[in-house]
Amino acid sequence: MTQTKAQLVGNIVGNVTISGITTSTGGFVGNLTGTATTATTASTAGYATTAGIATVAQGLSGSPSISVSGINNSGIVTSSDFRLASIAEKTSIVSGNTANLVYNTGGGNIAICTNPSGDITLNITGIPITSNFDNNSLAFSVIVQNTGTARTCTSVTLNGYTSTIKWFGGSLSEAISGVTTSNGYDIYNFVGINTVGSASTAANYVVLGNVNGGYR
Repeated sequence: MTQTKAQLVGNIVGNVTISGITTSTGGFVGNLTGTATTATTASTAGYATTAGIATVAQGLSGSPSISVSGINNSGIVTSSDFRLASIAEKTSIVSGNTANLVYNTGGGNIAICTNPSGDITLNITGIPITSNFDNNSLAFSVIVQNTGTARTCTSVTLNGYTSTIKWFGGSLSEAISGVTTSNGYDIYNFVGINTVGSASTAANYVVLGNVNGGYR
């Protein structure tokens, strides 16, 4: 088979059918619509509205809920093997005794309470209740900055449902015994496990709690 090279200059209007290998030394500019069975290497692809399979891609946005753009990412990424070289978690600084975190907005799963005056309540909203969230677990933390009096996170609500916390050691008093401090930081870690498998209601989660503290 003889390969033929052609140079296209200017704008091409209408339907163009190309069979074989198409290359460009200066890059393709504008929108390309159609089907690309295999793209071995693409130096720069500004936008691909729909891609069946992208071997290596940057800045994806589409369905099912994939959104990757810079460092402010949102959406859902599902992978059978997820490996990261570096990890940083988003935190929310809270003033007062109520820590509100919204699961599905990218606000992070960690609340830092800087000046609580009493027991702390952790409210989690935005937890998916659709079937594609079945058999998932949740993990949240409350970091308490104590200044004179040790404050405790005693309540967790999931989508408005107040969950009974099963504390490490069997009780809250056992979990905090010899651990918390009145001047420094304590960390309350909570894991919600779905023992039923259905995400249709937050009542299906069992909340496990443990405390790491005495950081000063």
